[in-house]
Amino acid sequence: MGGCSGCQYKGMSTAVEETFVGVRFDEETNLTLCATGGVRFGYGDQVVVDGDDGALFGRVEKSPMPVFKPCQKSSALKILRAANENDLEARRRQKKNEFLAKRFCRERARDLRLEMKVSKVVFPLHRGQALFYFTADGRVDFRQLVRDLSDRFSIRVRMIQIGSRDEAALLGGIGICGRTLCCSTWLTEFQPISIQMAKRQNLSLNPSKISGQCGRLLCCLAYEDDQYQRPVETRSSAAS
Repeated sequence: MGGCSGCQYKGMSTAVEETFVGVRFDEETNLTLCATGGVRFGYGDQVVVDGDDGALFGRVEKSPMPVFKPCQKSSALKILRAANENDLEARRRQKKNEFLAKRFCRERARDLRLEMKVSKVVFPLHRGQALFYFTADGRVDFRQLVRDLSDRFSIRVRMIQIGSRDEAALLGGIGICGRTLCCSTWLTEFQPISIQMAKRQNLSLNPSKISGQCGRLLCCLAYEDDQYQRPVETRSSAAS
């Protein structure tokens, strides 16, 4: 079966192979394709995966997992091992630290009168730095906050400011359509959305009807907008 047009992996097989499984990290909606290195893992197995920022703790949710694009094989994360007792203890410590750090960060930000909202905290499984995601209307001088967090948890801290749409993608949720948010599943790039898109589609301009969890206009307003921009006669002839 051929690959994508022009892809360097064209011609590679996309058959289901036992060397690839689908792993879920935390509460993420999508499964991540992971290479097993020849080791067989079954549904429900807890594994440690080599991530971009260090070791990740995950759970096998699909075994084996079909590979629909040959190039996915080259970008699949590698499973380091089945989770052992040390990993399970590290996982419990990780989740506890994330909970305590988020609460402490919010309290210190309030004491320091920093205009920011802490969205999510991610601690490393074993070694690395803690990531603190936050939203704010402007720039925030969080130098003292970083020092307090580093002293409190004895770890390197990195503060990451994100926008409201990025926050929705990070946290996930259910949209007004009843399905999982596009931004937390498959949508990787945000494009400009305008109120004109809603007007062209004859939608209610009630903010609660055309706004997502991020408080911004729904990304899906752009999905069929090009069809509504076409002249009426063009659409009629196409339909006939």
